[in-house]
Amino acid sequence: MNLISPNPCFPHRPRRQVLIYALLLLAATLLAACGGGDKVALDEDGCALTADATLATTQTGPLCRGKVNFHDRQLVGQGGNGRSCADCHSPSDRFQLSPAKAQARLAAMTATGIDDPLFRAIDADDFRILGAAARDFTNLTVNGLVRVTMPLPANVKLLDCGATVPCPASAQPTAETQADIWRAVPTILDTRITGPDGQAPAWPRGANPSGGYQLDGRIDTLQNQALSALRNHAATTADPPVLFLDDLATFQGSMFSSPSVKLLADAMGAGAATLPDPDPVLNNLELVGKTVFNRACAQCHGNLGAHPSGSAPIRQGIAGTPTALVRYHDIITACPRPADTMSPPRFVFAACSPSQMRNVRTYQITNSGAAPSGTPCGGAAPQPACVTRVTTSDPGRLLITGYPAAGGPGDIQKMDIPSLRGIAQTAPYFSNNTAATLEEMLEHYKQFFKRVQMQNPAAPLLTTQPGVTPPVIDRPFTDAETAALLAYLRKL
Repeated sequence: MNLISPNPCFPHRPRRQVLIYALLLLAATLLAACGGGDKVALDEDGCALTADATLATTQTGPLCRGKVNFHDRQLVGQGGNGRSCADCHSPSDRFQLSPAKAQARLAAMTATGIDDPLFRAIDADDFRILGAAARDFTNLTVNGLVRVTMPLPANVKLLDCGATVPCPASAQPTAETQADIWRAVPTILDTRITGPDGQAPAWPRGANPSGGYQLDGRIDTLQNQALSALRNHAATTADPPVLFLDDLATFQGSMFSSPSVKLLADAMGAGAATLPDPDPVLNNLELVGKTVFNRACAQCHGNLGAHPSGSAPIRQGIAGTPTALVRYHDIITACPRPADTMSPPRFVFAACSPSQMRNVRTYQITNSGAAPSGTPCGGAAPQPACVTRVTTSDPGRLLITGYPAAGGPGDIQKMDIPSLRGIAQTAPYFSNNTAATLEEMLEHYKQFFKRVQMQNPAAPLLTTQPGVTPPVIDRPFTDAETAALLAYLRKL
């Protein structure tokens, strides 16, 4: 559902609010026209600064107005809890939120007594128990995660076992109608080459089948993303004018991890037949790493095909024939993670920490045989059971569609594929910040590939040499290739 009114006059918004915003824009224009001969100081984005070198609240262009909106804690006419976009998407933290940044801000607030709007009860672990009095910010400061609250689909219920693993068979559904998910704050850099791209592969169901915003791809535009954040994280009580959101989108769409990525985005926006390679000059080790990346990682993380921002074809079957991967993936980063029952184990994922395990809940999914599954249940094999239970810290797109594993791959724990540009600057990694370093991220993928190979040795995710029997598993990177791959990732 489009959250923004298609009517530019905003008839359902308070007239006073629209008038206030229009007067602010008029003041900015008059200031620019009547500024006399004094030269106005500009920041790195070309936005006007005040005499004390802070961002001026009156700006003329949409990018600079959007930058003001991004940093605005007052949100006049909108209500709110004192937060700005920049409180979570910290400019000094590459527009994301790392645990270290959150820890430093909590320490500063404690030492000075000066309120920091990052720490609001809605993002406290104990908010559902203590409400406005909640003060346990473990997820923010230890894990760098914020609360995302989503309605439960009609066929999905939470069970009353809390974070107990395993959830007892006797557990019963609760009366809860929404789920609290704890997710990382992604950077806004390079948003112009993320989001819906209109390219294959498309997901077969749910919102934004060709990609979207948020970690699960559930939002269609930057404007709607900002509106959702204002409502849910800044706790606004009145929506801003359309122009406010458009300016925010312009600002976000102007932020890039490097000038070369901006050139790529410009070329993509212009529909160029040949896209520039955004990589910088690479040394020999990095060039080797790029070759490894293109074999092991690029099928999902771009760098191949006509749209390097998103999924690209994996080559299988007839040599040179592209067959698209699915759009959304589960790479086993949610908690708890699977463990191999063989001894010695064939794969070993890093265990989730106690604070990460606190975010686990068990979901009961009813597969009625009607939508969303469409597969009869309860009969003899291969019909699935009518009820599926899943214990996870993040159900992913399941909370959008309610589609279980029965009758297909399902949407459980499926998430969008992020761009890796500037990845060396945006630790920690994954949607729940469970990999602190690039080394930990690659180790996770080593175990992921081992598990896929164990489950399905002929999986197209692994087989890249066509027509070979038995299949040759040559997509995963080796220990000997790790140093080169790390060198390339650090250059992206």
